[in-house]
Amino acid sequence: MKHAPLLPLAAKIIAAILISSSLLPAQQSQRIDEKELMTWADRGDADAQFEIGLRKLTGEGVKKNVEEGIKFVEKAAKQKHLRAQHVMGTIYEDGVGVKQDLAKAAEWYRTSAELGFALSQHSLASLYEEGKGVKKDTAKAAEWFKKAADQGYMQSQTAYAAKLERGEGVAKSSSKAALWYLKAAQQDFVPAMTRLANLYYTGQGVPVDYRRAGAWYRRAAQSEDPWASNNLAWFLATCPEDSLHNGESAVLLARRALKLLAEVVQSDEQPYAMIDTMAAALARNGEFKEAELWQKRCIALFKDDKEKDLPPEERKKLQEEFDARLKLYQKSTPFAEPEPKGEEGAEPLPQDTILQDEGLPESKPKKTTPKSGRGTVV
Repeated sequence: MKHAPLLPLAAKIIAAILISSSLLPAQQSQRIDEKELMTWADRGDADAQFEIGLRKLTGEGVKKNVEEGIKFVEKAAKQKHLRAQHVMGTIYEDGVGVKQDLAKAAEWYRTSAELGFALSQHSLASLYEEGKGVKKDTAKAAEWFKKAADQGYMQSQTAYAAKLERGEGVAKSSSKAALWYLKAAQQDFVPAMTRLANLYYTGQGVPVDYRRAGAWYRRAAQSEDPWASNNLAWFLATCPEDSLHNGESAVLLARRALKLLAEVVQSDEQPYAMIDTMAAALARNGEFKEAELWQKRCIALFKDDKEKDLPPEERKKLQEEFDARLKLYQKSTPFAEPEPKGEEGAEPLPQDTILQDEGLPESKPKKTTPKSGRGTVV
């Protein structure tokens, strides 16, 4: 999975506000003007100092003045105002109005993280994960992600689940990963929905269950995330269970994915993985000549791909898969993924009510036999 880009400062500030309680009690019912806020700020009220600082940083309702904004936020932060401490971390992490200093960012995040502020715990974990401003430490990253996850912060629940799934900084456990993905997915967090669907699809941590996988892919695809639409298109085109195929819907979703991606990146550049999905969808819909053209395009894009970090053995495997699918389409045959072996002893998640929520019949996990071929949704 690709990591989401760093949030811009304004978005981080908004997140810091939303994750905690309201600012001044009076602000819950009405907007306090700048003059009154300044009066409170001059008296040393940390909430007022923070609010004034935010307004000056963002230019909301006042003349934007980043330098003055930082001064007021820092005053609040020094009074153990958790959101202010977090914002100071984002200021130094992004180098807004100050020289970028990741070590100082880590210090500020730590001050509020140790006092239980979930967003700072997540940010500090991310710095440990990447070795920015602190020594890279995957175990400490997992520890801080877990602290925020325990507070219900869905981004941390997903990050901690990913570490459990891979066994990075924590003992590997696909079943625990599935449970944490579910917690975040039930908060409508798209990356968690996608990862949980993939676990059901491959039978890792949970039994293979294509209906639940499809339901979570569909839920994720209701978002504007282009890859969520792409994943559902791939599922409908290539799922090992024939009854779940839908070529027409797969084509529409594959087109939607490409359109959404173009709007996000504002470029005509198209990833070979999405082109591969489009080819599979067209083939499933019986449009084999079109599928052949799209698959050739996928292969050409893959050969020109500049991802230097892709291991040679993985690159070779993908090339072989793309070539094999092209041969299928040339024979007017759609591609279907092989049934996964699944993880032995995997147990269902009784907390997962996605089928009931979607009004779908319960399905029993399929018993599968291992076959060769591509085993994960793109």
